[in-house]
Amino acid sequence: LTTTMSNLASMVDKEIALFRSLQEEINKLSNDQQTLMSQHAENEMVKEELDLIPMEEGSDGEAHAVYKKVGPVLMKHDLSDAKMTVEKRLEFISGEIQKVEGKLKEKQNKAQEIARKVQEMQQSMQAAAADAVRQIHQEQKA
Repeated sequence: LTTTMSNLASMVDKEIALFRSLQEEINKLSNDQQTLMSQHAENEMVKEELDLIPMEEGSDGEAHAVYKKVGPVLMKHDLSDAKMTVEKRLEFISGEIQKVEGKLKEKQNKAQEIARKVQEMQQSMQAAAADAVRQIHQEQKA
């Protein structure tokens, strides 16, 4: 009986360690998700601002340009190229968000399964301990 209890306790410890590892992964994925959501919101804002600029030429006959800061320098970019770049970036970030959400859901499901398994194992240990106490009590009566 003692061997069975120690085996169960060892198995519970392993499952708890796995659960903690999954929780760390879930926390990292949640942080990644928040970062991606922030980047997505920022790029959406850039897209909205670019949409405010008219595509036709200005009064001076030149097409409207946008400037992008590259290091300490402002670089001139074509408006249509800038819009296309932002659209591609939004597509990429949306794809990454979906990947992270899928992984997050998978890890959360695994963690729930392990938590359920640990709970069942602990209940088995408690039942075994109660049986052992009853058995000892009966042996002392005899």
